[in-house]
Amino acid sequence: MNYWLVRAKWGGVENKKAEFINNDEWINGYTDKYLDIVNRVQVEDVLLLAEDSTITHYGICSENYQDGRHLIVDKWILLKEPISFPARGAYIKTIMKVNDEDLINSIKHEIDKTLISNETKIKAISIENFTVFDKEDLAFSDGLNIVVGENGTGKSHLLKLLYALLVSINRIDYASINRLPHSDLKRFEKEMDIISSISNTVDASLMAVFKSEALDSLISYDKNRCDIHINLDTCQIRFRIIKSDMSDYPAEYAHVDIEEQNLVTDFFEKSCVFIPAKEMLSFYEGFVSLYENRETSFDEIYYNLAKVLSLPALKNIQSYPVETQLLAKLEEILEGKIVLERGRFYLAFNNGHKTEIALVAEGLRKIATIAQLIANGSLTKNSILFWDEPEANLNPKLIKKMAEVLVELSRAGMQLFIATHSLFLVKEIEILRSKDDKLKYFGLGFIGQAIRVSQSDDFEGLDDIVILDEELEQDDRFLSKKED
Repeated sequence: MNYWLVRAKWGGVENKKAEFINNDEWINGYTDKYLDIVNRVQVEDVLLLAEDSTITHYGICSENYQDGRHLIVDKWILLKEPISFPARGAYIKTIMKVNDEDLINSIKHEIDKTLISNETKIKAISIENFTVFDKEDLAFSDGLNIVVGENGTGKSHLLKLLYALLVSINRIDYASINRLPHSDLKRFEKEMDIISSISNTVDASLMAVFKSEALDSLISYDKNRCDIHINLDTCQIRFRIIKSDMSDYPAEYAHVDIEEQNLVTDFFEKSCVFIPAKEMLSFYEGFVSLYENRETSFDEIYYNLAKVLSLPALKNIQSYPVETQLLAKLEEILEGKIVLERGRFYLAFNNGHKTEIALVAEGLRKIATIAQLIANGSLTKNSILFWDEPEANLNPKLIKKMAEVLVELSRAGMQLFIATHSLFLVKEIEILRSKDDKLKYFGLGFIGQAIRVSQSDDFEGLDDIVILDEELEQDDRFLSKKED
C-alpha cells in the first residue's frame, strides 16, 4: 500500500475540494503534467487530499482510469485531526508519493484515530441499582433509540448516564500515559494507569452531569452498591459504585474494571452532544463565563453544550456533503440561517430580516440549535446525539418537522438517543419510518413502586405504555362526550 498526496487546486484554478468529495473522485487538472505519476497509483492505495500544507481527508483508491487524470475512491473520509506537512519541494506538486516515514506514521495514526471515532457506537448497557432502575440489560440500535414513558420513570437518567460515561472515556489522557518511560509501558502497568484515569473521570462526570451532592445519591434507595457495564464497539467498561463505611469519606467512590481484551490503550474520542429539554440559545450570552466563575443550578450538560455552540462555522461546509444536505433541510425549516454575533445568537431570515434568537419561537430555537451544531462541525454523521424531550413546547406542526429532523439525522449515520412522552412524535416517526431505518424503542413504566423496562424494534411491541393508554382513554371520553 502506498500513500499519495493529492491536491484540489492547481494552476490558479478554483479549489475543487468540495467537488471531489461530493463525487468521490480525484482528477488531475493538467492534460500534460503528472500523467505517469497518476497512472502509478494502484487500487487499495491511500489518497491524501491536501489543502495548502494540511491533509484533511483520505480515501482508498477503488479505480484508476489509466488516463493520467482520473482516480476514484470508495469514499473520502474526514480525518479526526488534520495533518500538517512541510509544503515545500516535492510536496507542493499536484500529486506526489509520500516517502517520509515519519509522515507516513503520522498518517497511519490519524487514520486509526479517525476509524475508531467514526465507527464507535453504544451497543448495550447493563444497569443494577442505579437511581430508579433495579436490574436491566438494554441493547441499542445503531440509529435512532427512543425512550418513552411518563415522568419519573428514569428516561432522562438513562440518557445522562450514557452521556456521562462517554464523556468520561473521552477524557482519558492516553497521550500522557503513552509518554511514560518505555520501561513503565508494560501491558499491566499501562492498563492500571487507564483504569485509574477512568475511575477518576467517571466519578467527576457523574457528579457534574447529575449534579448530585454525593455519588451515593445515584445508588438506588436501600441498596449498598450499583453496577454498570457499558458495551461500545471498541471497548467494554464495567464499574461499581459502593457506599463507603469510612467516616472520613462520606461520598462514594467508583471502582472501574476493564475487560483486558477490549481495552483501548492508544486513543479514544467520540463526538457526542447532549441537548437538554430546556433550549439554551436564548440564554447563551455570557453563560460559559457565568458557569466557570459562579455557583449555578445548571449541570455540566448545559456548560458543554454552550462551549460547542460557541464554535464558529466551518470554513468550507461544502466539503462535507452529508452535513451540507442536513443543514440545508434545517435552514429550509427555519427559513433562514443561525448566526452568532458579539456573543449573541440571531436568526437571519431569507428575506433579509434578522431577529435575535430570544424573540424566535422556542420550537424554532431547538431546530436552530441543531443547525448551529452541524454548521460548526460539532455534530457530524458520525456523532452520538442525546436529546431530552425534543418535542417540549413545540406545536404539532413543528413536532412533525422535528420527527423529520430526527429521522434524517439517523439516516445520515448518526446514533441518537431521545427521551419523550409524546405519542404524537412517536406516531410521526413511525409514519416516516422505512424498512431500512435502524430504530428501537424502550418503554419505561411503573409496576407498583418499581420501574418496568420493555424494549422492541416496533412501538406496538412494547408492553403497555401510559402515554398510549392515556390517549386511548381520552379518545373514549371525547367520543362519549359527543354522544351525550
